Amino acid sequence: MRCIVHGDDFVLTGRAGALDEVKVGMHERFLLKELRRLGGGQGELREMRVLNRVIQWTPAGLRYEADPRHAEIVIRGVAGAERSLSAPGTSSKEFEATPGEEEENLPERTASLFRSFAARANYLALDRPDISQATKELCRRMSAPKEADLRALGRVARYLAGAGRVVYEYPWQSRPGLRVYTDSDFAGCVATCLSMSGGAVLLGTHLLKHWASTQKRITLSSGEAELGAVVRGFSEALGIQSVARDLGVELRPEVHADSSAAIGICRRSGIGKVRHLAVAQLWVQDLVRSKECSLHKVLGTENPADLMTKPLPRAEIDGHLGRLGLSRAEGRAESAPRADAEVDSTLARRLGK
Repeated sequence: MRCIVHGDDFVLTGRAGALDEVKVGMHERFLLKELRRLGGGQGELREMRVLNRVIQWTPAGLRYEADPRHAEIVIRGVAGAERSLSAPGTSSKEFEATPGEEEENLPERTASLFRSFAARANYLALDRPDISQATKELCRRMSAPKEADLRALGRVARYLAGAGRVVYEYPWQSRPGLRVYTDSDFAGCVATCLSMSGGAVLLGTHLLKHWASTQKRITLSSGEAELGAVVRGFSEALGIQSVARDLGVELRPEVHADSSAAIGICRRSGIGKVRHLAVAQLWVQDLVRSKECSLHKVLGTENPADLMTKPLPRAEIDGHLGRLGLSRAEGRAESAPRADAEVDSTLARRLGK
């Protein structure tokens, strides 16, 4: 049996007998609110919420999706009745003012609402890889948001209006391997020339984690930017491997990248001709050499981490979601919570003018 704890919320998985034994023991010691049991047996739920995420049991496996209220609140507060868009991303160039024209900061009240909705969208992005790159860019501009940033937030909201549900598909599988995909966008930020990194961790076909981040220093080549992304991928792989070991599962990670230059640096020994690189990044060479973690080449067009590094059109977004084991859905899950609170629609009115 395995257990995860979040504050005073306990979630346990295991065989029915073991779960019954733990439940009796906990009832003897604590006052509990029990949310019943998810499964395919008699009297078990086929759908329930855990930390307001919706989890469904099906004969083929489990399905998981984000708390839909966050998308609904962002849509009502920012998109309003505007038509939906097919993609959420905004090009880095569109965030910058025209040369010779300095764009003013938003008024404080509007800026405060921008930060609130951008933060909510960024929280939703923990469960929505399709908006992770777009919301990361919004949060980079929280300190002094401008009109272009507000339009970018409106684009995310209008995308969510037409793509309210994305469901993780977790089919039953045996002896899955741990695969990490990484990618970067060299000098993707026009203003700072910083590169972007993105990645995803899958256990077999199950997406466990994804990320979109801006690298902390300027890289001098696309190979160096890709190396930074690969190093982040190795770090995430070792972290997931450690968590799995705590749960009694041994995994041998694989890291996949589409950069031959970064793979070449990782597979050789020593700094070589890239002396300007931080030696701290080259610890991955030991992992590859010892075969504790393997490194593989993936075609750029088939690398799902590309989704987390740059704005993409709808067709490419859907292709990468499929590679991550996610699918779009219509309607609303039966047990999904509802957003009944009143939402400030000031931004929706401003963007609708």
